[in-house]
Amino acid sequence: TITEAVVNKEHFKAQEVANFLWACATVGHTDQRLFSAFAPVIASKLDKLNEQGLSNITWAYSVANLPRQDLFNKGYVGALASNEKVFSGEELAQLHQWQLWQQELESGIELQGPLQAKCRNAFTSREYSESKLQNDVVDELKAAGLVLDEEVLLGSGYRIDALVEFSDGRKVAVEVDGPSHFIDRRPAGSTILKHRQVAKMDHIKVVSVPYWEWDELKNSEMKQRYLREKLSNGQ
Repeated sequence: TITEAVVNKEHFKAQEVANFLWACATVGHTDQRLFSAFAPVIASKLDKLNEQGLSNITWAYSVANLPRQDLFNKGYVGALASNEKVFSGEELAQLHQWQLWQQELESGIELQGPLQAKCRNAFTSREYSESKLQNDVVDELKAAGLVLDEEVLLGSGYRIDALVEFSDGRKVAVEVDGPSHFIDRRPAGSTILKHRQVAKMDHIKVVSVPYWEWDELKNSEMKQRYLREKLSNGQ
């Protein structure tokens, strides 16, 4: 339980803390007491963390979105910089999301320019795969007469499935969320983070189309009505 983890937090090894918090964030479990309690533990074990541990922690806290945190200071940024050459592409991508979170918080904490650019590049060059579900939703958006661009790369570095533009200039991001985006029909950590950061950093409302809602729609008429309602409500 959370209480047990918090009580025993000092007994965790550095890598165990990183793995535990990453696992919690991955399934969308972001109890603020938990993440607050572990922040000083991580700070005290910073020199024991390898590059995977460092990046997993940045990502987990980005998902949890604590309103204030003292963990990510110049010391932590220094630890990230000293591991620059050994970070994998996936770890660099996580650091880009963390850098976006620091911008969300207006914390003033930044990676150095070359590392920041390397992280963004790793994030934007991740493989993007279309799905049958995504193609079906996009086809019905077009059939409904909506003006849209597909697979749009946003300023934040996120790529969205469709960007619908209305005649009044309003733009809405449509995200087609398949089974891998959820844990028991609750958004996974990566889904939570993407939707939040696109809304905050790109100033675009995100409308999610969960796979199970779409699967219940029997024909094009029902699908188009569903999409129009979703987009008019902006939810």
